[in-house]
Amino acid sequence: MSNQTELTELINLGAMQQMQGNFDVAEMYYDKASALNNQNVTLLNNRGMLFYQQNRFTEALVSFEQALQIDTQNATAQLNRGNTLVLLNEPELALNAYKQSIQIRPGQYEAWEGLAKLYMLSADMQSAENCWHRAIEANPSNPGLTMGLAQVYLTQNKFNEALEIVDFVQSQYPNNQRALQTAGLAHLMLKNYGLAINYLQRSLLLVPDDTAVRNHLAVALLQSGDMEAGYAEYEMILKLEPENEEARLNAAILCLGFNRWNETVAHLDQLLEKHPQHGKAGFYRGIAYLKLNRNEDAREQLEAVIKDDGGEWALQAQKQLNIMNNLN
Repeated sequence: MSNQTELTELINLGAMQQMQGNFDVAEMYYDKASALNNQNVTLLNNRGMLFYQQNRFTEALVSFEQALQIDTQNATAQLNRGNTLVLLNEPELALNAYKQSIQIRPGQYEAWEGLAKLYMLSADMQSAENCWHRAIEANPSNPGLTMGLAQVYLTQNKFNEALEIVDFVQSQYPNNQRALQTAGLAHLMLKNYGLAINYLQRSLLLVPDDTAVRNHLAVALLQSGDMEAGYAEYEMILKLEPENEEARLNAAILCLGFNRWNETVAHLDQLLEKHPQHGKAGFYRGIAYLKLNRNEDAREQLEAVIKDDGGEWALQAQKQLNIMNNLN
């Protein structure tokens, strides 16, 4: 067997093991291949992806850059370099890598997708929109790319345009979770609460643990007037994420409105244990104490908010203290 044949076989064996998730075995084959020829671009790309899959991003970057030193026109290595730089929190370098990849291979949709996401992170929505269009042109059958464009429209408050995209995607993929989620959020923003609830509930049937969708559903239910159902969604979020500060606070405030003051205090005790200077939580615990006729506890809590917050909730606490003092 010639060296080249053996090299190709070792790289292929490594790739097969890598695809099956047997990373240690794959690395063993790549090590053997490297001993024969450590300048093989395919080997360097594969090893880089192996490191990437193991979250060894610095090592991955080294492999991709070695591949580019050998073949400056390797679009795959440049794309992989861009993806790795994103995860190494180097957005400007990643942006440049994606652009170079596109110069080599203009139809590489993954590079256009990478650019679009980076532009969205920097709030350059016009550039993001242009890149999503180019990505879709390169791969029109990929619903993820189409939904990326819908996300841009949501961010720009172009809710009807986002819904048009959702309708198109759903005509081909009725159970696309991202499309259902986007439709729910768009209808929520348009105050079509019944439709928002329907879409968000359908989305949760596919991914029940998605707390972001549950939060949107809670808001839609509350806006529609179904306070108990909204509270139930916050309770579910807290089962999934006990440390979710926003859900804990919203649940507490709803309990206050339900006259379930002990539950309000229980929620706020947990929140304030983690965030003792949380002005809003402290204020509402003070109000709950008042409802429970724990006036001294209420006074102490409100005074603590005035001392620690220094903002809106300190003003609210002072107003409440003034009312208490006038009543006395």
